[in-house]
Order: sequence, then C-alpha cells, then structure tokens
Amino acid sequence: MDTRLNRLKRLFVSPDRAIRRTLLTGGVFILGFIILGVASIQVWEFSNSTWFCSNACHDVHPEEPGAYQDSYHARVKCTECHMGRVGTLEALYLKVGHVWDLPITILGLYSRPTEARSLRPPNESCERCHWPPAFHGDRVAAITHYLPDEQNTVQRIYLILKTGGGERAQGQGQGIHWHIENQVEYIALDEQKQDIRWVRAVLPDGRTVEYNDAIQPLSADQIATAEKRTMTCVDCHNRVGHPFAPPEQLVDSALAQSGLSQTLPFAKQEMMTVLNADYADQATALATVADELATRYGKDHPEVAAAHAADIQQAAQLAEELATRVVFERPGITWQSFPNDSQHKYFPGCFRCHDGKHVSSGDESIRLHCNICHSIPSTIGPGVDQLELPVTMVAEPLSHLESNFMADHRFQANDGCATCHGPVTFGSDDSSFCANSACHGKSWPAVKLDAAFPHPIPLEGQHARVWCYQCHEGVRKPTYDCVNCHEPPSSSHYGENCGACHTPVGWRESAESMVLQSPPIPHPLEGRDNCLLCHDPSGQVQPAPADHAGRTNAQCAVCHQPAQ
Repeated sequence: MDTRLNRLKRLFVSPDRAIRRTLLTGGVFILGFIILGVASIQVWEFSNSTWFCSNACHDVHPEEPGAYQDSYHARVKCTECHMGRVGTLEALYLKVGHVWDLPITILGLYSRPTEARSLRPPNESCERCHWPPAFHGDRVAAITHYLPDEQNTVQRIYLILKTGGGERAQGQGQGIHWHIENQVEYIALDEQKQDIRWVRAVLPDGRTVEYNDAIQPLSADQIATAEKRTMTCVDCHNRVGHPFAPPEQLVDSALAQSGLSQTLPFAKQEMMTVLNADYADQATALATVADELATRYGKDHPEVAAAHAADIQQAAQLAEELATRVVFERPGITWQSFPNDSQHKYFPGCFRCHDGKHVSSGDESIRLHCNICHSIPSTIGPGVDQLELPVTMVAEPLSHLESNFMADHRFQANDGCATCHGPVTFGSDDSSFCANSACHGKSWPAVKLDAAFPHPIPLEGQHARVWCYQCHEGVRKPTYDCVNCHEPPSSSHYGENCGACHTPVGWRESAESMVLQSPPIPHPLEGRDNCLLCHDPSGQVQPAPADHAGRTNAQCAVCHQPAQ
C-alpha cells in the first residue's frame, strides 16, 4: 500500500518533463476549449440580439428600429420572427443562409422599401405564443378621434371586435380568425400583396368557391400558372413588428395625451395640413414644418396666433418630431410605403378581398358585411355619455346573410327596417342607426359595390343626391327609364329622348341652359319676355312648332334662353 502511494506522489509531485508537458498541454487545451465555447456562446447570443440586428448588421432602414420599439412586440427578439423559435442547429442553418445578404447590405443594393424575405412560417413563430386552437372572446375597442374643426371636437368610436378563433371542429371557426380555421388561397400580383385578383375558399359546409375580380379578371391560364398563397396570420398582421402610424393617428394620439393642446383652435386641422404636405425628403420636412405651422396661424388665424403663442410653439416642436415618423430619410419613402393590412381605413387591408368586386361564377361576392368582424360602430360626440353596443348576437333576417347584402341594402331599405333599427333617416350625423358617420361619413375607395352590376347612368349631379331606394324600390336592377322618377308634362313634349335636353345637372336646370340655334334669332331678346308675340303657332313672324300648341309664355324659359 505504501509503495503505491509513493508512486502516486512521485507522479504528481515530482513528475518528469514528459508528464509535465502532457498535463500542461491538456490543461491548456481544456481551458482553451472552455474559453472558446463560452466566447462562441456569447458571440452567438450577441449576433441574435436586437441591437445587433438593428444596428450592426441590418441598419438598412433607420426608421424600423423606432417602429419596432412602438410595437406590441417590442419585447420579442428579432430572431424569434425572422428565424422562428426553432432549435439551435436549425437556427445555425438559417443564419448561414443569411450570409448571402451580406454583400447586398455592404454594397447598399437592397431595395426600398426593404421587404422581409426571411420571415418564418407562423407555425414556427407567431403560433409559438398565439396558439390557434385557443378561443379568443370578443373585446371592445375604443378609438378616440378629433375632428379637424376649430374646437378639435372629440369623437369616441366604440365597436366590438369579433376576434373569434378556436377549432372549426368545435364550431369556433368564426369572427376575424375564421380565415385561419378555414382554408383560403389567393393570387396577388404584387410583392406587397395589395392587388389580390383571385380567391379560393373552402367553406365550412365543404363547398369550394372561387372568386375572380369582376373588373380586372384573371384568365383561366393566368390562374393555372400563378403562384397561389395560403392565407396565414401575417397576411393581415403584416406590420405588428414594425408599425408606421399615419399622421391622423399620430395627431389624435398627441391630442389625447396632451402632447398637443386641445384648447389650441384648429390644432388638428393645421397639424394635418403640414404633416400631409408633399416633401422631397426628411431634411426638407424638418426645415419646413415648424415655420409653416406658425406661418399658417399668423396668416389664417391671427387672433389665435396672438392668444396662443405658447401652444403654437409646442405644436411646432411636435410637428418636427412627428415629421420624422411620416417622412423617412430615404427620399420618396414615407409611412405610405408600408401598407398595414390589419385594418381598412388608410390602406385597402380587408378590402383587398372583401371589396364587393370579387365575384363567383354564381354572381355571389365575397361577403362584405361589416358585422362579420366587428359590430356596427357607435360614435359618441362631446357631452354624450350614453353608449349603445350589442351584448349578445341576435338572429339576422335571411336577407342580411346574402353575400351581396351590403350592396343591396341601399335600395332594399324601407319602413320595415324601422322595427329593428329605428327610423330610417339617412345621413352621417349620427342621429339614427342609418346616419352612422363611421359608415356613411367615410370614403372607402377600395370598395366597389357596383362591380357586379355597373350602374346604367353616372351618379353625378342631382343623381348623386338621390337615395338609392328611391329609384330602385327594392329591386336590384330596375328598368332604367326617366319617367320612373320624373313625371313628364301632361301636354305633348319634345319626343321620347329625354337626354336630348336633360342632364344629371338637373331636370329643369339643364333645359334652361339650352339656346335656340335653328333658325337663328335675328336680334337680341334681352328685356323681351313675351315670346309668343313672334312665336305663337298662328303668328306671322316665326311660328313655333306645332307641338308647342297650348304652351304659355311662362313655359318658354324651361328650354330656351335669350340668344346673345
């Protein structure tokens, strides 16, 4: 036993040079391996950090990091969306694939606006936090809005968002997330997926329906060869990581949070004017907005400028700050370069498909019903505390469930609607259900309600002031005839072609502007109001046509005016 112990002592206490060298080399190797491993882990973590992605490597768009900090996902690392929540080995493979972007980034050859080509499928990113089978209850959304008037009148718009979701097998494939629980495919002709021409949906009853653009349809060959995308989360939630708010939202938010004084007259109007102006680049905007705002107040509202100098100075500073968020460093790039598809006010968004012009072979459009995804908005003005929102779903009449109902309800309206909706008084003053400013007081350029059945006459002039139901009387395609709405004179008239004399400017107004040209009037008639002295059918000078028999002198001006 002593002999073995002595041998061990000699080995470690007094080893020879070879053993010492071996132990030293092994120790250095192990230590170096540990240091290298720790350093590699640190480098890996650093290269996956938000700071590295935003500044050291991908500083190709200076506004993106700021937008990221303003998003709901500010605590989510860039790599969790752009590489997904995957294992380390797969993440290494994906990161190596990004090496091809290095020369493009170094040489500045990337496109503007920059498109994210490396986003992982939602099942590797979004759905790691937002689990699809989970049912999400409805929630109330409150939108604070200010009118561009002298008082910056506040309006609060309330609506219930029907988030829906859940598994279709359990009958929960409804609401906004119906699009995820049911298979929807589409063809987009542009990279930002704004121009969607064709949609195919597998409906809950098993039917497969194809919808084509009624105005610019795709041919069968184009549909067969085009890339078909399956709808996922990011087809609507495309800006959740880097949102760029429009000027109106920024100004409304500043007014609500007292960053812009609500007591400053015309604050909303003037801020919107300077922020929506067309600037060549960000430097020009920063050098212009503050002075332009002060100049506008001094010129258009001198009394306000004298009484609210401090508020105007605050507004000018805010205008400079907001200018950097709507006009970007790269010339020609603004907030409008980045469509937000989760809404439909500032960009087509939902109306890319739900626009009334995507029609099936059976003349059914993709449903354009506001209350599929949210309740009918309720607008509350200043001094109004009563809020009316539906707390339960009620059974709708079958007519309301028709796919073309949003287009048809304009001319189906009648007194029977009052049973549920109250008096049918159209407008946008929020005085009744049918006078909802959140619906009728807005312009929706992407919506084409008449795409499936173009209107036979231009809706201009007096025709633009007539309510649809007054002509349609509940019929989608009534017989177009002037006498349906205009009562013709009881006596003989000028033939059957009403359009020869009358235009949408006005039935009477258009006829009054006509000038008798044949035969020509031999002399001016100013001051001569007794036309029948010369044009009586039995007269000697220039008798009127025979079909003028029985007309009185007061009727001449309906069609004629003095020649000059």
